Amino acid sequence: MKQLRETDLGKIEALADIREDENIRFRTFLKGKNSEDVDEIVHRLHSEITREIDCTQCGNCCIELNPEVHSDDIERYAKLDGISTEEYKNQFCEKDEFEDNICFKNRPCRYLKGKECSIYEIRPQNCRMYPYTQEDRFISRLWQMLSCYSMCPIVFNLMEELKDEMRFR
Repeated sequence: MKQLRETDLGKIEALADIREDENIRFRTFLKGKNSEDVDEIVHRLHSEITREIDCTQCGNCCIELNPEVHSDDIERYAKLDGISTEEYKNQFCEKDEFEDNICFKNRPCRYLKGKECSIYEIRPQNCRMYPYTQEDRFISRLWQMLSCYSMCPIVFNLMEELKDEMRFR
């Protein structure tokens, strides 16, 4: 039987509040598991879920997050806007308070049009990689996954299915 995936952001946010303690226990549970085994399951789930959930129909990450941008991104976007790199940085970027990286400073992202990215083909690397569920070392990023659980249908569904597959419940 085909798994139904939750995509309603209101329901996801409400369930995230309800399951906050459970998710913290799940994080602790996963820390005791073999990282490579968990990665194998997560990568499979990522592949299955991203075939069914189209990020371009959501855009919530563009509303909620301030992605890191690199100097080549800034140069490209400044050219698009017809302004200098320095002017672009001053108007649209700021240093991340935790890691001292350069990030977009406004939310929602200025390139979000409706639910779609108007610069999708040249979006920053962080946007291309989000929600990072296809990356190795999933266990080392569990706090990040928990912070994205309430805003990203892919992360939400992946974590819920991972709980089932790991026999957490």
